Amino acid sequence: MRFDDEARRRLEAIYLTADVTGHRQQVLRRLAPAAGERVLDVGCGPGLLSIELARAVGSGGLVRGIDASPEMIEAATQRCAGMPHAAFEVADAQKLPFGDAEFDVLVCTQVLEYVPDVERALAEFRRVMRPGARLLLMDTDWESCVWHSGDDDRMRRMIAAWDTHCPHPRLPRVLAGLLKKSGFDAVSADALPLVNAPAADGTYSGAMISMLSRYGVRKGEIPEVEARAWEADLVARSDRGEYFFSLNRFVFEARRP
Repeated sequence: MRFDDEARRRLEAIYLTADVTGHRQQVLRRLAPAAGERVLDVGCGPGLLSIELARAVGSGGLVRGIDASPEMIEAATQRCAGMPHAAFEVADAQKLPFGDAEFDVLVCTQVLEYVPDVERALAEFRRVMRPGARLLLMDTDWESCVWHSGDDDRMRRMIAAWDTHCPHPRLPRVLAGLLKKSGFDAVSADALPLVNAPAADGTYSGAMISMLSRYGVRKGEIPEVEARAWEADLVARSDRGEYFFSLNRFVFEARRP
């Protein structure tokens, strides 16, 4: 997976919004990485979570990050420069480049919905985790995405077009069952709602508006004039203080027996 500089900057800007930063802090609290632990960050992106993990485990621990994007790996490597216990490489979640039972903790946020074979990835996760190791996954149910819009039919078309951007847009609905099937235990699930109101400025959804619009037009599913009208409607609502957006992400925690 390749990102040009503009695409990488847009994604990193989304990751740095207060909304996503807040979710990242919740992930860290749930993981509670301890000094000396060995952690694998699958789909590490530009290393925003990885650097926090590396600080938590300290020089006696280890953090490894993988991502399908060379550009993201480069960004993560630069972000964690000076931390020799953190290292990154381009790799596939369905075929991890690690030996059996190497990690105490494995975290994978907003990634599995983009992986073609989720069960294969989960089998790989289990393989590289030590007995008793902790797993945390976070994924979005994209059907939960709601924007207050002046044209409900157009809004539905925009969301339907975005539904095709990943192989598993409703993955959280089946993920607990897949974890059990893959041999994990102590499986739990929790919702992390994301709400933006009454304005879009500086928010996750504000950054996502143009991304959805460009995607629908590029795929030929949304006429450009319709996409621009949708964007203009949301911007106008934000300017008037009438903006509303909500989305549900879900956290799954489990252990390897």
